[in-house]
Amino acid sequence: MKRLLFAVALLLLSMTLHAGTLNIGIEGGYTMGFYDYRGAVRNGTNFKLGHAFEIAVPLEYRFNDIVGISSGVRYIGKSYGRENILNNETVFDLRNVEHFFEIPLTLRVSADFGIWRLFAGAGGYIGIRFLSTEMGATGIPMVGTSWNVIPYDADNDNLFDAGIIAEAGFGYSFNGSGELQIIARYQYSLTDLDKNYQEEHIERYIDTLSITAGYSFCIGGNE
Repeated sequence: MKRLLFAVALLLLSMTLHAGTLNIGIEGGYTMGFYDYRGAVRNGTNFKLGHAFEIAVPLEYRFNDIVGISSGVRYIGKSYGRENILNNETVFDLRNVEHFFEIPLTLRVSADFGIWRLFAGAGGYIGIRFLSTEMGATGIPMVGTSWNVIPYDADNDNLFDAGIIAEAGFGYSFNGSGELQIIARYQYSLTDLDKNYQEEHIERYIDTLSITAGYSFCIGGNE
């Protein structure tokens, strides 16, 4: 039975690839991080927008001129600023970046206008956090600026991440051989950065807004 299902899946895949187009590309750009307690409050701590970047190798399969799916592999930095205030004095002012490898999957709908294409999509992603860094000044008075790697604690830190994606963009086609793309994407995290190890645990999330540019090549199927 498993072999039969596998054979059917291969057959469907081959038919799909014959009917549509498979595209691979490279893209990168700016990310803005939003630190979110989901309504909770932590007194004495102010959070600011963070700034980082992302680089991706996207794959897009277009069933036809209207519907397609997009996936790939992405590195993304999810950043936020963190300021702690004690007795009206700043104890530390840091910029934290959580570094992730992610695999997104979105369903896209396109509208073609000759060499121009508009598209929008929605879906989800899964990711692994592999590094956590901070940079800034600490102490009273504030001294120096340092860059540090924050070690993970297996009992407290959740390295898995998952969430939902909404995206929109446009592409400019070059004689059917490739497409220049500009994409705006919002990722809403559904996974707490910490494991639930405290009785009064405050959940922590980082949502991101990104603007990327890239180029996509057609590598298979029909144009």
